[in-house]
Amino acid sequence: MARGPIRVHPRRSSPVTPSRLLTPLAFAAVLPLALSGCGSPDYHYVKNSEQKTYFKVPSEWHRIDQRTLDGILSADDPDSAAARARPRLVWSVAYDAHEVPHPTHLYGVASDQPFVWAVVRPLSKKEQDAVSLDMLRDTFLPVTENGRAELAQRGGQLAGFELTRDQVLTPGGGLRGVRTTFNYRLPTSPDLQTFDVTAYVSDAGRLYVMVLRCSTRCFHQRAAELDAIARSFTVRND
Repeated sequence: MARGPIRVHPRRSSPVTPSRLLTPLAFAAVLPLALSGCGSPDYHYVKNSEQKTYFKVPSEWHRIDQRTLDGILSADDPDSAAARARPRLVWSVAYDAHEVPHPTHLYGVASDQPFVWAVVRPLSKKEQDAVSLDMLRDTFLPVTENGRAELAQRGGQLAGFELTRDQVLTPGGGLRGVRTTFNYRLPTSPDLQTFDVTAYVSDAGRLYVMVLRCSTRCFHQRAAELDAIARSFTVRND
């Protein structure tokens, strides 16, 4: 039986209509600890000690206001019980290199400045039973042939797909994952956009995702910088 991918995309303000969710995703208002770089003043080091998740961003990038981020990424009413439960369940944080930072630079309005978003959340029992590397590939936007076909059947408005990286990750410690880099032309921008997505799943049933987005021109110009950020995404599951 065909199963839908595990999604971590925004539920609001999105120009596309990706395939169905296994469960709606709620996003957290948990404040990460951003530290000045130890021995390297050029980076902020972002970590969530409880989730054992770490990455770095250039020090000049701007942290997205958590309330604004949650408002864009969560479908929950802010006064609902689900919204109040988010901080206990999900960790989400984003940084924008644009001089006017905004969470729509992740998924909607195009920017020639990079944007990074990381999220950690538990999987439901149904998701754990269905998880596969292909589902991880399709976590943010459809990358696999089946995922793209499903999106087209549902009227999704995406074109210009190009896959430039498809790497299986085996860090050990009960983790497995993929890193994919791909291009899409979104309805909100005439310029080709590049997404670099790293997704891990743990044996304990937790999903860890980092997404980098910028125009394809931006990715070419800043390739080393953006690759260093993606490679810094570290999950400890010991």
